[in-house]
Amino acid sequence: MASQNRQLKSSSSSEEAVGPEITQGWEGRQKIGRTNVVDILKSSSKESSYSTWLPTQRINSQESIRKEYEKLLTVRVDPAWSTCEAERSQHQSYCIYLSQPNATIRSLESSLVKMTTPTPMKHAASQQGRTPSQLAAATPPVSTPFSNLAQAAFSPRGPKSSPQQFKKSPATSNLMGQSGMGAFNFDSPSTAAAMGALGLGGGFDMGLDNVGVGGLDALGAALANEDDKLKRLDTILKLLSTKKGLVSEASLERLAQRIGLELLSEEQRTPGGRKTRTLAIAGSAIALDIVLDNNIVQSVSLAYHGSAPSVSKHMDAAGQILLRDLTLLPGQSPLTKSLENFATNFERLAGLDKLSIVPGLDCHEALAGIYASLDKIHEWDMSKLREEEAMKGRSEKYLFNIAMCSRHGRPVMHDRDTVGLALQYWKQLRFVIPSTDESMAFSEKKEKVWSLLLGCAPLDGLGVPPVRVSDNWISKDIIKEDATLDTSKTILDWQEPENISLPQSEDNKDAGMELLQPDLSTTRVPRVMFTVTFDPPVVLPQNEWARLYMYANVNPPNIHSDLGQRGQPSTPPTFDSLLFPFPYGVKVDPSECRAISRQRDVRVFDKNHVEHMKRHHNTLFIYKPIYSQTVSEMPFSHPRQLLDMLPLLRQYAFLSTLLENSFGSNTRALESPEHPPTEETKTKKDQLLDFMDVKKKVTPSADTGNGTSNGTDTSTADSSTNIDAILWVHPAPHIQIVFPMGTSTANVSLKIQEGGVVEIIDENILSHQGKDTEGTRKNFTREKMGKLLEHMEDLCKWAEWLQSRLA
Repeated sequence: MASQNRQLKSSSSSEEAVGPEITQGWEGRQKIGRTNVVDILKSSSKESSYSTWLPTQRINSQESIRKEYEKLLTVRVDPAWSTCEAERSQHQSYCIYLSQPNATIRSLESSLVKMTTPTPMKHAASQQGRTPSQLAAATPPVSTPFSNLAQAAFSPRGPKSSPQQFKKSPATSNLMGQSGMGAFNFDSPSTAAAMGALGLGGGFDMGLDNVGVGGLDALGAALANEDDKLKRLDTILKLLSTKKGLVSEASLERLAQRIGLELLSEEQRTPGGRKTRTLAIAGSAIALDIVLDNNIVQSVSLAYHGSAPSVSKHMDAAGQILLRDLTLLPGQSPLTKSLENFATNFERLAGLDKLSIVPGLDCHEALAGIYASLDKIHEWDMSKLREEEAMKGRSEKYLFNIAMCSRHGRPVMHDRDTVGLALQYWKQLRFVIPSTDESMAFSEKKEKVWSLLLGCAPLDGLGVPPVRVSDNWISKDIIKEDATLDTSKTILDWQEPENISLPQSEDNKDAGMELLQPDLSTTRVPRVMFTVTFDPPVVLPQNEWARLYMYANVNPPNIHSDLGQRGQPSTPPTFDSLLFPFPYGVKVDPSECRAISRQRDVRVFDKNHVEHMKRHHNTLFIYKPIYSQTVSEMPFSHPRQLLDMLPLLRQYAFLSTLLENSFGSNTRALESPEHPPTEETKTKKDQLLDFMDVKKKVTPSADTGNGTSNGTDTSTADSSTNIDAILWVHPAPHIQIVFPMGTSTANVSLKIQEGGVVEIIDENILSHQGKDTEGTRKNFTREKMGKLLEHMEDLCKWAEWLQSRLA
């Protein structure tokens, strides 16, 4: 850092001494006096990260100002560590740290202007022409370069910093245990007032009580040790890496360099005479060629140079996804095309390529083998569904959804604009099949799908087995055929492939590790493990979160290690706070019951299929805060573990869908009434009805069939519905819903079981003794009520359907 600081040496030439920017500030100055130094300081200090060393001797002429300004030194402040380093000149000088440059300059200018007129005071010697050498404590003792305490205060690396010439200043006088009173001993009340405005003490110590410097309290903790500094640097780099930039040649080159792949750029000419540039990005097994014309991507070609045919047949689909990530949409400007989607997909491919070991391990082939095994199970599920009597006449799309959400999931390779292997296990509106091609295409793009993204990562510890390459994770018969086993339950016949044995070589010396075999022999295996990424992340209560890690046969991370750290909550988050985060700056009392109030407009169809809008006021009450965690990624060693997780993941995926549709982003905050209700005169009968919570009877009117009613207008009474829900998730997710049901109130308690199955535990609708002219309530069961909610996935629409059919 000292090599970057500019040293301004005293010389006869002002251009050489002060530099071009200071010379420009010097020219045009006509005034003679102390204020010229401050004016020049204003023009030369362009950033708030600079300070100036000001000599304290008296200035009386323009020539002396020039000479004194030649002696000024610039102190650069490193914003990462909030420290400063300075070169020391040969003359006596003192450092002033301008934490607020504008306010400091104004105060110094005011004090210097007032000091040009001598203040009548009692002095033994004449004040005229006094220099710091005549003052009692004007010249502090000379310090050695980077004394111990000053080094601790200003050096970003402590003892490991390179020695720099450091002059003691009032800002560090307290650290030295010496007084800096003589630094600004001007014997003037105006000077004392100026120093007081800056929050400077009697000894000119830099007490920053009155000067607002954000984050100064944590300065000591930030410089405590080297590990903390490196962690902060890593955090900064991660924040900066989230922004990938726009699609351009320079952005693609930076991405390839950051990933660590080889990059070659070639310029070519088209038959029409236009210049194009081809970027060739290559790894150990993959190569990507991108053709650009004036920073606009024209074509993308992805090639696989490995020997596995199971990988090569999927590369075309991956190349098409990368091409869509880089090409412009119709009418899109190049200034709005983000590189984020391409960077995410290409980093996933490049990560597998960098972890591969040649020869011995191909991570692309390892994931392709898992896909082949999972696809065998999926085809077996589809064949069994076609044989079921209840599925006769159903479309293939419906069977796909059932296999995905109710069986063993649906494996896909390079699908839904995502490169890599994914196991889809849940889908929004899984029972609703689009009837047209347009609606089918809209459903494929817009409807939410829950997936498990499979990949590889470096193996850090010994608790997880390494990757294995095989396409026979499941036997050819798929299930075990044993008379002693329960025939009502499907038991898959899983296999255990052999570990990879790496050859001994200097190239893979650091990429492998020794693994003890059952026969007490050792084999060299790669330091690579399988990982699963949850897309989207799943919120689980603490006990279910631990159970999910138990399925993967790995130890859950220590959640208590991060508590109490800077930027982390003091207690584990709760289930409701993860699904519905508290607004920023709102203080929360954990002992208080939380209520979330939202409103939305619901499209309702009555029995005659007449459409009208109805406003719902929904309130979610949290029965009890349950500590929970968000699962985003974890290691695994066998695809069997992934299938064991699916029932639990589906359970909370369906719960999050219900809460999101009824209280999430599809709703809005309650609107405050424009005109507050005025107090009306009530009779004793009205007061009694209010106390008994009895509504006034409204005379029903005949329906004309066109959405309007004869006689009294009931649109105002039917325009809004209040729905109250109580949520508790321990030991299993439960919801109790209360909503109006004609002249009475419906109260339904339901439980969401594993697999996303709804069980109605209690209700007062079917047991109601009211009038049932059409016999709908008699033929309606609790099982049908639960299936209806599984189809709608919306508490508001479900309540409206029950109200319109069963009231």
